[in-house]
Amino acid sequence: MVRAEIFTQAKQGNPEAIASLMNQSLQVKQITVNVRIDGNHLSAIATGERPPDRDFMVDFVRRGLEKLNTGSIDRVTVLAFVRESTVPLWRETIALETPRPPDAIASHPLDSSTNGYRHRQSPETLLASPVPRKLARKRARRRQQTKTAFDRLKLAIGVLLFFIVSALSVSLAAIVKLFTTLLAENSLYRIQFLGDLMRGIEIAEIFNILVFAILGLGLGLATVFVPRKFGIRFNVAVVIVLLPVLLSVGPIVRYDNWIQEFSTNENISAIESKDRTDDYLEGKVSQTGVFGFYLHTARYPSLPVRIAQLDSVDILESRVVSHVEGKMGLTSKKLSLAFAICMWGIRLFYFFVSAITVIAHFGQGVDLANRIGDR
Repeated sequence: MVRAEIFTQAKQGNPEAIASLMNQSLQVKQITVNVRIDGNHLSAIATGERPPDRDFMVDFVRRGLEKLNTGSIDRVTVLAFVRESTVPLWRETIALETPRPPDAIASHPLDSSTNGYRHRQSPETLLASPVPRKLARKRARRRQQTKTAFDRLKLAIGVLLFFIVSALSVSLAAIVKLFTTLLAENSLYRIQFLGDLMRGIEIAEIFNILVFAILGLGLGLATVFVPRKFGIRFNVAVVIVLLPVLLSVGPIVRYDNWIQEFSTNENISAIESKDRTDDYLEGKVSQTGVFGFYLHTARYPSLPVRIAQLDSVDILESRVVSHVEGKMGLTSKKLSLAFAICMWGIRLFYFFVSAITVIAHFGQGVDLANRIGDR
């Protein structure tokens, strides 16, 4: 009986009764609400041990008042405070939907789901019952948000932390990529006999799993500091840009080492060394620089490191091809094509492994950010 009387008074616009109904539902969240009414404007002041969630409180108050359907309230302002504080954390004003007829709730007292009879809902259920999605989206668009200085400062700090964590993740991934590439060039690939085999299959690229795991997890975790959609979209664009950039570090380092080794062996300048090697690449694959080097190593595994080898490499390759032709019946063109297919297949494998790794760990980072930010 007491609850029914409170509910009746709340429908009549009694602020104490409205606050009592709200507080019954908010007790588990340790939030208390005080209500003031000035004409058609209602103010709901929410105070909690922790900052009340903005989206939850605005939606809770709006749905509760629309269910009560007092008919005299068409505008609501929700203010949030932390206990013992006199400065509001945030404030938001919303317009209520056009009031339904006063007898809209009572006109259907029966419910067909229980042998044709409908039981009246408790005030707590009425305040907490959901609204249709389309209507919720419509109401959300009609909200008139008023951001406080605290909100703007919080957003600015969040954006700054987002870019700092993202930059640190990119930097760490780049450092690990460079370190593993130099490790392979200066250690693994210099092992006698075995080094040439590992260079041929570009075994150092297997470390991309570690590189892109760091990148994806860091960029995903960084989204905790900004609105979810913005953070995900921005860092997805970063991943798309960085994927080919980081994969190109290996060929760039290998090409630079080749130029330096050629320069040291012939005791010539790096510029002259580059000119000599570019002439060689031009004759082999009709391209120069890093791109020519990348195409060349997909078809010809051996690289000349002296001027005298520029022609001898071709002679050695011709002998190998002739020997294979005699043993397997493959022409030089078919042998070159078969080797190119194998190398490009290996490179595509490394690319897909890298892409899958960064996508999977980015998703894990976003999930972790959601749990940390309680989104």
